Parts: sequence; C-alpha cells; structure tokens
Amino acid sequence: MLASTSPVLWYATRATGTVAMVLLTATVILGILTTTRAATSAVPRFAISDLHRRIALLSVVFLGLHILTAVIDTYVPIGWAAAVVPFTSTYRPFWIGLGAIAFDLLLAVIATSLLRQRISVRAFRGVHWLVYASWPVAMIHGIGTGTDLRFGWMQILVAACIVSVLAALAWRIRAHPYPGGHRTAVPPSGVPATGHAAVGRPATATSVAARPEVRRVSRAEPRETRS
Repeated sequence: MLASTSPVLWYATRATGTVAMVLLTATVILGILTTTRAATSAVPRFAISDLHRRIALLSVVFLGLHILTAVIDTYVPIGWAAAVVPFTSTYRPFWIGLGAIAFDLLLAVIATSLLRQRISVRAFRGVHWLVYASWPVAMIHGIGTGTDLRFGWMQILVAACIVSVLAALAWRIRAHPYPGGHRTAVPPSGVPATGHAAVGRPATATSVAARPEVRRVSRAEPRETRS
C-alpha cells in the first residue's frame, strides 16, 4: 500500500488534474456543438450528443481521482471538507477554494442529470449552464495551484484549451437564430434558416413551399387548337 506521503500520489494528483482539465474542456466544446445542433454526414447530431455525455462522465471520474489523491497525500494539508467547502483549506485557501467551487458546480449538474425526469426543462437547462461557469473557475484553479505550468508543454496545453473554448463560443455566437430564442448551426447554402433547419438536414416543408410552383395541365382541360 502506498504511503500517504509517496511521490506517486503527488504525480497522480498532477496527472489526473491535467486529464480532468482536458476532458472538461472537451465537455464544454461538445456541449456548445450540441446546443448549436452542429452535425455532418459522417458525424450525426446524436453521436455528438452521446459523446458529450460520455466525456462529461469521464471528466467527473478523473476529477474524483484528482481530489482523492490530493486529499490522501498528506504532504500538503488538504482535508475532505476543503474539497467541497470553498476557502476552508489551510494550504493555498484561495486557489483550492476555486477548485472546490468548480467541483460543487459539477455536482449540481450531476444531481440535476439524475433528477431530469423530476424537474422542469427550464430548471434542468438553467443548472446545466453551470458547467460553463465551472470551466473557467477550474482553469484558474489549475493555473494558480498547478506546478506544471512552468513547463512549455503545459503552457501549450492550457493555451490550446482556452483557444478551443473561445473558438467554440465564437461559433455559438455566429450560429444563425431560429424561432424560440435558441440558435442552430448555419444551414447549407440555399436552405432557409427555419426552426428545424440544421447542417446536413433535408429540406423542410417550408423550403419546399418556397420553391416556384409548377402548374400541371389537367387532362380534363381542353388543349389549344392550332389556327
């Protein structure tokens, strides 16, 4: 059994924290793509949504391992209470407190996911917006607490996560609106941005109705006679 001061726990805390950061970033990006109904012929919308759920669950697993190894490692005094109660840690209380806030926000998202059938859609969506708030808080926690930021590879990784989320947010803002106040991905050329239009979707009834009407001659109508 590993001693509570083993360097393995310290390396495990750093590794699981880094993986959790990358997975949480991917969760935010996939969540944005899901809300914009982005899809391609190779990657349908349901596949993006399913991948979003799976990566979100995996990020929670690695976050749990990150907290577990940090608490077990007694080299720094981080107790169980400090993991969920912000700013109660005696070791770097501000930065550890930000990590506790990010963890609490994710717990609220998990709880509403388990109670999805018992709460309103508006409440479910409102709480799920917290995952977008947990991402910058978690990033600031990692930057302030982590010791790997002195390495070039970690700086590149953090910058890539930030740029990726900003690019996804830019795509979200650029996406065309549709009735109901939500937004959807930019429709293909020639397809109107209706309430159900999305990338790669077939033409809707509205788009069909907008086409020029072709008049068919009935058999009962008399044909023109030549003069």
